[in-house]
Amino acid sequence: MADRLPRPAPKLRGAQHLAPAVRKHPFLYFGLPLIGILVGGSFALAHLTQTKVDYNSTKVQQMSRDEALAMDGKRKKNFDVREEYFRLQAGSAAEALDDWDMVPVQKPPDTYVPPSPGEMEELLIKASTKVDDGKKKEPKIVRW
Repeated sequence: MADRLPRPAPKLRGAQHLAPAVRKHPFLYFGLPLIGILVGGSFALAHLTQTKVDYNSTKVQQMSRDEALAMDGKRKKNFDVREEYFRLQAGSAAEALDDWDMVPVQKPPDTYVPPSPGEMEELLIKASTKVDDGKKKEPKIVRW
């Protein structure tokens, strides 16, 4: 009966038994899993994106111009710029295009209008003229 006695439980070391291995080969425990997750995630996202594109392409189909016109039930005439130009020149539309006047647009009241060159010169003369003892000096224009 002595050989049936319970044995003491082994001590749980936790992560202590990994410490020497991690110190020896840190890339195997940290770098390799990280690279594996990145590469695997890239392939998974590529697959999901392709699935999304395939699904959306089934919804929208590109139609040729002839197919679109056939759906309308009408066969429309092709547009030619030269024909349209001559049609406008021949009709009364040409007269209407030439009947116009240039009218200035009214500006809003809060819009800043810069002074004209003559007004600017007067403002600069006033700003540069200094009065000493009631005598007026010859005005000189300050240019910046």
